[in-house]
Amino acid sequence: MARHFVSKRDAKTLRDALAPLGISLPDVSIEIDERKGEKCFFVNGKPYVYVSDRTIPTLFLLNELQPELMYVTVDDGAVPHIINGANVFAQGITQMDPEIKENSMVFIRNSRNQYVAVGISKKSASDIMGDKKGEAIILIHFPGDKIMKTFT
Repeated sequence: MARHFVSKRDAKTLRDALAPLGISLPDVSIEIDERKGEKCFFVNGKPYVYVSDRTIPTLFLLNELQPELMYVTVDDGAVPHIINGANVFAQGITQMDPEIKENSMVFIRNSRNQYVAVGISKKSASDIMGDKKGEAIILIHFPGDKIMKTFT
């Protein structure tokens, strides 16, 4: 299906889906591209939100809007591994939103607050920061992944 603009009602539904993640999508025209049950919403020609079994804000959206909720800051030594698709280990985390719960969607950023990936936390922030051991976040979006290859 060709890319087309969404209705105001569909745009509101998308904004409502992003609000619990601390993301306030600007009131601009939004386009959608649908392929085999997957959807990608575009703002100003950039893929902003990917939807299949879950709604995932893309790195374009995160770096433009800089949300201050659900963040995980990693040390610079971990970044090259993460942008190549490696999951995040607790040892590489320097800071995180204390409100993060187990199975929460989180936004991973480097020490300069540039977002580099999106993941799902395996534990709560207090558990991760408390023991600093093992795999803490499973990646679901990173540079060069299926979302980026399909929709950019």
